[in-house]
Amino acid sequence: MNRNISLAFSFLFHPLFVVVYGFSIILFSDNYFSYFFNLRIKLMLLAITFSFTCLLPVFNLFVLKRFKLITSYYLEDGRERTFPYVITAMFYMGMAYLIKDFQIPSIYISFLLAAAIGIILTAIINLKWKISAHLIGMGGLAGSVLALSFILHANLLAWFCLIVLASGLTAFARLALNAHTPKQVYAGFLVGLLSTFIFIIVAYIINIHNVY
Repeated sequence: MNRNISLAFSFLFHPLFVVVYGFSIILFSDNYFSYFFNLRIKLMLLAITFSFTCLLPVFNLFVLKRFKLITSYYLEDGRERTFPYVITAMFYMGMAYLIKDFQIPSIYISFLLAAAIGIILTAIINLKWKISAHLIGMGGLAGSVLALSFILHANLLAWFCLIVLASGLTAFARLALNAHTPKQVYAGFLVGLLSTFIFIIVAYIINIHNVY
């Protein structure tokens, strides 16, 4: 794969965009949860999501770089990833806490918390072994759509297939850039998919049990 194309895929499917993509699928696909809000509220929720899951983590990197706590914005050194990852997970959990008192279906909060768990798992695994954060993110996106299809008994096969295809292209891009080994991208996708799917399903079951 051409280097420029690889860089484009790596940027387009960067982990920081995954929650925005996930929320967009939930909000704008034909499913039960998409009917809770009008267009204005949907766009406002996406703007808040983008701020907490993308803009704030990027701003955090600028601060860390400014104070020389990291040597690169790309975090090539695995030892420098733990703190930024933990702070990013806190932003995700902060947004979940912020919106929990509003009349928002719990699936949105579950998705945010599942993404935060994925980031924390990435940070922990990276202490010993370099795993692909890109593929953990894409696996998490696939896991969330799979969980949503089980919860709603909805046909989201097309979305799932598109995400798997995008995940494959992202994996090829990361390999072409020599950013990871095949094992690291495969492991990343599986960790993201399984952790997100299990968390959202379990959270849904607990929520249903509490309601009844």
